[in-house]
Amino acid sequence: MQTFTFCSFKGGTSKTSSAMHIGACLAMFHKKKVLLVDFDSQANLSIGLGVGPDTLETMVPVLQGQSDIKDVIKPTSIKNLFLIPANAYLDGIERTPQLGNDPYAHERLRRALKTVENDFDICFLDTPPSLGWLTQSAFFASQYSVICAIPEAYSVIALRRLKEFQDSIRQYHDISAFGVVFSFWDERGAVNNEFLQEINASFPDKTFEAKVRRDIAVSRAVLKGQTVLEFDKDSRAAEDYKALSKEFVSRLSNEGLENKVDLLLKKNSSAVGANVKA
Repeated sequence: MQTFTFCSFKGGTSKTSSAMHIGACLAMFHKKKVLLVDFDSQANLSIGLGVGPDTLETMVPVLQGQSDIKDVIKPTSIKNLFLIPANAYLDGIERTPQLGNDPYAHERLRRALKTVENDFDICFLDTPPSLGWLTQSAFFASQYSVICAIPEAYSVIALRRLKEFQDSIRQYHDISAFGVVFSFWDERGAVNNEFLQEINASFPDKTFEAKVRRDIAVSRAVLKGQTVLEFDKDSRAAEDYKALSKEFVSRLSNEGLENKVDLLLKKNSSAVGANVKA
């Protein structure tokens, strides 16, 4: 199972919508078995998939050692797309007695996900728009981050802080930036090139070519507890998310090839070193 943290240091970047719709596309069109984890106490991902924010079957009892992660995984209306919902009790969970006395509490999410790594192809973690304990735990549980942005100055500037945060995590855990997803994109935007250049400075060559345009159909779908792919499959947003997911899968294949090459190089290097010693 490959695990991705969807993150942003600013609200309103369609982070949750990106995680939900890319995940849905991977399940619907690319034959992937996908687990979505709502790791934000606002529970917007859960609401968007028709699960109320009052559910008790969340990561809270799992992190506190009171439930098994398999007991809180719910099927969705889309085949091969599964959800672990969230509720308000996620907020401040690191201060509860079960976690507050554990110096390695930030490893609990990673350990829980490891028990289901053979049950899914992909796992997406939807985090709060902050760099607190929940986001830190998600980074430690992931191989990749997906950075979410909109063509607006504060959103782009916030990515500098996000880059610094990820670099600090990389001192202890190997996580790579998988890509930057742009939402609310307007191809006629006067400062698009400036935004792209700024992002490229922090995350070189990571911005996805496919970008998600503004579409009211997404908001209408949320009110129905559906993805826009179910609500209006011919909408602009549905079209854009399909294109984005196709590029996502292509990049995933390339990452796989690169990882195999890296492993082969390391293996050959070790063999050469052994021969030299001999």
